[in-house]
Amino acid sequence: MSACFLKGDIMLSDNKLIIRKATASDISALADILDCATQKLLAKGVQQWEYPWDKTVIQGYVEKNEFYIALWDGAPCGCFGLKKYVPNRFVPQDTDGEYWYHLAVHPEYDKLGIGYMLCRWVQKYSRQTGITIYFDCWAGNKSLRNYYSFNGFEHIGDFPEEDYFVSAFRY
Repeated sequence: MSACFLKGDIMLSDNKLIIRKATASDISALADILDCATQKLLAKGVQQWEYPWDKTVIQGYVEKNEFYIALWDGAPCGCFGLKKYVPNRFVPQDTDGEYWYHLAVHPEYDKLGIGYMLCRWVQKYSRQTGITIYFDCWAGNKSLRNYYSFNGFEHIGDFPEEDYFVSAFRY
């Protein structure tokens, strides 16, 4: 894996990947990434997100300055959000953490290791800032749970949510 470094809100890498804060001009690209990733999940029977994505919701994330876009050789290929963690029943004691959400890679870029690089970015962000990162996924997606554990995230536990379970993780 190539060397990466953080510089402000931008991650630069010698492997063509740039991660930066999303802007209003990125909203259509973000919607496309999220819609395509959601369609892929739905085809696998994973109903994690609503489809199609509401651009006003995405715009809200961007306006709060908490959403990132990943560009592969200049083309939008992935996204995620990072926001202040709100203590809940998963981890009620942490008031200084951040919540990592809506991690998505456009299916056209699946086999390039972009998901892995986004995981490494958030881990490096956590180490550099000293902030614990929390996130969750549908507990029924065993391959995703294994992927996160294999990539160094700590599984906190599985928790009931309406009519399903959520697997919570931290780094």
